[in-house]
Amino acid sequence: MTRQISLFLLLFAALGAAAADAQTLSFPVDSITVEGNRILSAQGIAAASGLKVGEKADGSAFDAARDRLLATGYFETVACKYKPSDKSGYEVTFEVQEIQPLYDLRIEALPVTVPEVTAWLKTKDPLFTGRIPGTQQVLDRTARGIEEYLASKNQPRKVAGKVVLLAEKKYEAQFTPAEGVPNVSLVTFEGNKAVRDTDLQNAIAEVAFGQPYTDTNFRVLLDNQIRPLYEKNGYMRVAFTKITTTPSTQVKGVDVHVTLTEGPQFKLGEVGVQGPMADQAKHILNVAKIGKMAIADFDQIRNATVRVQTGLKHEGYLDAEVSYDKHINDETKVVDVYLVPNPGPQYMFGKLAVKGLGLDGVDAIQKMWGVKPGEPFPAEYPDYFVKKVKEEGLFDNLADIRNEPSIDPEKHVVDVTLEFKYGADGVKKKPQQQPGISPGPGVPYPY
Repeated sequence: MTRQISLFLLLFAALGAAAADAQTLSFPVDSITVEGNRILSAQGIAAASGLKVGEKADGSAFDAARDRLLATGYFETVACKYKPSDKSGYEVTFEVQEIQPLYDLRIEALPVTVPEVTAWLKTKDPLFTGRIPGTQQVLDRTARGIEEYLASKNQPRKVAGKVVLLAEKKYEAQFTPAEGVPNVSLVTFEGNKAVRDTDLQNAIAEVAFGQPYTDTNFRVLLDNQIRPLYEKNGYMRVAFTKITTTPSTQVKGVDVHVTLTEGPQFKLGEVGVQGPMADQAKHILNVAKIGKMAIADFDQIRNATVRVQTGLKHEGYLDAEVSYDKHINDETKVVDVYLVPNPGPQYMFGKLAVKGLGLDGVDAIQKMWGVKPGEPFPAEYPDYFVKKVKEEGLFDNLADIRNEPSIDPEKHVVDVTLEFKYGADGVKKKPQQQPGISPGPGVPYPY
């Protein structure tokens, strides 16, 4: 009996050693492929992984490459797959999901400019494109790169980075000396007549108080928060002529005093369209719905750009961005405005997949879906469709409906998956014909 146990243990040890040898078996890497990337280049991702075509690697090396990519802070998820190639080596595939959103860089209180840093980092960091996610790993990684650049210029300095709010929905990745800069504790104004002190105070308080103070940063805040208050009433030449700071007597920080010059009011002149969609000016202006006005109101202009962007996304231009240019005539006190839509590619609807329903339910939902394959894909339609289905109560005990658009950035096709989830008892009800929604003609889309 003892001898049988010994033989079994020896056999088990031999099998374990063989498995370990297989795990560490090295062959050359013949190819590296990247899937799922929309922002970062496949070449940059492969370089950041540390794997190189032609060098030998094994399972542990592939695991380490995956971990290196995850540690960069650029990715939500990373998976590494490998298999034998036709050349007696490995074919390696990284499946990645990139972190979004990305932020522009801002440099404050450092003897270096953003263009300098951007050019340097693009040569040093294979994942750096000029904009970065706001993860601490990437902020630290970028700060170390800036330190290296400063050291190369014989200006060594410790650098720290963080994401800062500059205006409503406007964030940037800001890099400053590691020891920091004083925070804004109070802001006061003088020279204003057209806009009340309280309105100025409230507008700047949303973004400035408690934020690190630098002259460049603070002038951006004034442009983003205070200038629109004046442009709403036609004051196109408001200027922040003097900014002074004094140590706060109340808290640790600085009090900022702004002297401004309001300038004259301007009337609205021509309203037109420029850029790649200038030939569709009539359609764009119909969507913009800019009303007639004597004094230029740029709140209405900004609202018009939002309407145009929403309209373009409804027409399948999912990457659409809309800005405006203004031409100011100081002699006539007239400002002309030109909308500048950049639609990007038009995306078409591909196919609809339905999960969590029986055959009758899937068939009913497919018939109710109102966008046909090959038609322009309205960006907001899945949310609208889900809302209508919930409102009509076609299914008992429905907990939620998840819609998951899958966007192909190369083919410009969008597939949609609807997943129906139920409560604890899982009871489902067969869809019935009801007023306002039916399995036949599809869910109408009021636009």
